[in-house]
Amino acid sequence: MRLEQTLELLWGDDSRPVGRSGSTIADFVRAATQLLDEGGAAALSVRAVAERLGVRTMAVYSFGDKDSLVALVVDRSYQGLYSDAPALGHLHWRAGLSQVAATNRDLYRAHPWLLDLQPVRSLMGPWELRKRDQELACLEAMPLDDVERDHIITQLLLLVAGVTRAQLTLLGEQERSGLGDTEWWGTVLPALTPVVDPVRFPRAVRVGAAAQAARDGEFWSEAGFTFGVDRLLDGIGHLIASRATPPLSGTV
Repeated sequence: MRLEQTLELLWGDDSRPVGRSGSTIADFVRAATQLLDEGGAAALSVRAVAERLGVRTMAVYSFGDKDSLVALVVDRSYQGLYSDAPALGHLHWRAGLSQVAATNRDLYRAHPWLLDLQPVRSLMGPWELRKRDQELACLEAMPLDDVERDHIITQLLLLVAGVTRAQLTLLGEQERSGLGDTEWWGTVLPALTPVVDPVRFPRAVRVGAAAQAARDGEFWSEAGFTFGVDRLLDGIGHLIASRATPPLSGTV
């Protein structure tokens, strides 16, 4: 990836025609997004995008390479992400961060390929930067420094991405095997029960049985996602409260 060229594309005009193809950058981004939504990250190639648009493969290379196209697709996936939600800066910080978690989970569900294509070292295109700015608004009025604000948003998004990836992986396993969780346990338990000794593995057996009973045998529960987010928010709340509470008299 040529970083300077990609940055120019990210911050440039998507309506600009690409070479002599007649298609615009927005057309290429739209075609790439369709391919990704249909077949995941493995479905994306310069040739496939060109075929989808009915142009020569070299037309794609006339404005950038595959990495540049991926950067555009990822950034444009954030467009209008919070347009239907209340302004996050006007919400209580906890409600705002809960909205951030829910919105990002919905985004990953709509575009699972983002979990594979989002770079760690993002070039921060205009829509990603707008997304980040809106999410940070939840914490603007809190007694935190800017590094802590950055850590909080980053850790929340990492939690959402990790949990959503696990859920999507489970759904893929169910589809490939043709077995729902009930059927899966029905196959596994008869072979597993004779060898799982509750004396040898007392905590694993006890806790595992309780968890499976609470989820009615399912591997995934929405309560698990909520629990994780709530516990992270509890910790953030403790940090905020510690900053808002004046020190006791006589303490340093």
